[in-house]
Amino acid sequence: MGASGHGRAALDCLRLSHPGEKLEITFYDDRYEHFQLADGVEVRGPIDEALCKEDWDGVFVAIGDNAARMRIAERMTAQRLRLIKIVHPHTAVSPAATIGDGSIAIAGVVINTGARLGRCVIVNTLSSVGHDCDVRDYAQLGPAVNLGGAAIIGRGAFLGIGTKVAPEVRIGAWSIVGAGSVVLDDIPDRTFCYGTPARVVRSLREDELPNEGKANQRVASP
Repeated sequence: MGASGHGRAALDCLRLSHPGEKLEITFYDDRYEHFQLADGVEVRGPIDEALCKEDWDGVFVAIGDNAARMRIAERMTAQRLRLIKIVHPHTAVSPAATIGDGSIAIAGVVINTGARLGRCVIVNTLSSVGHDCDVRDYAQLGPAVNLGGAAIIGRGAFLGIGTKVAPEVRIGAWSIVGAGSVVLDDIPDRTFCYGTPARVVRSLREDELPNEGKANQRVASP
């Protein structure tokens, strides 16, 4: 589900992780009227149309926006469609790590022992997840993000390209960390922060949050 840049990256990972196999793959994207093919794969129709199908071996939600990915994945699950995980062959994933359904690890990723990725997590190119980290559902690590051991990345959090997180630090649910930041202390839920060291800039507005993030919000210090 989704045929833009992230969808095409997921397609590459899927093909490379099944060498020599003939895979039947179809894209669905709400912008299907603007293009018929994505890297040689048919874009068949809008995402709603995919919900009418019942014969898929698996579905992958290739949507970069965390809140949108959550909404679509939960609709797929409600239809009892199986979410698949995708791991690029050029990754190093500890056998003692766990990767949740619908998640993806792209080329060059390292996931160390005891690390846990939740549901529909994105770990982008050349990122590393330290031992015993907990990356929760719908979170996203941009390219070249590094997590120290036992860091916690909250549900739906987004870490921009090149972010570094110190060991045992917690990034709050649905928070956004700007590119190139170095996070040395805990970041509250639903805030925007950046810098070296990272500091909270503001609380996120209601229109920047998914529905589940609008209730019982904590107001962060400016």
